[in-house]
Amino acid sequence: MFGGFPHGMQTVCACDDGIGCECVELTDRELSVCSTICASPEPISFTELKQSTNLHQEIVSRIVKRLTIHGLVTRADGKYQGKCDC
Repeated sequence: MFGGFPHGMQTVCACDDGIGCECVELTDRELSVCSTICASPEPISFTELKQSTNLHQEIVSRIVKRLTIHGLVTRADGKYQGKCDC
């Protein structure tokens, strides 16, 4: 551990006007998924996300659920869009 956090963890925040910011510590895998979503100029499908990150669908599913709960990504019409600066 370094600085109180496991190695490889990074803080990512999503801010909404008037609501404040939601910050969460992400693992390397979570950061990879978050970065892929946030870097996409258009909403990205689950299949595209899975292929881009080379992660198993169960892992991508869990990560996307966590990112959505914390407000870092949103889901609309079966596609994901970033609300963060990964």
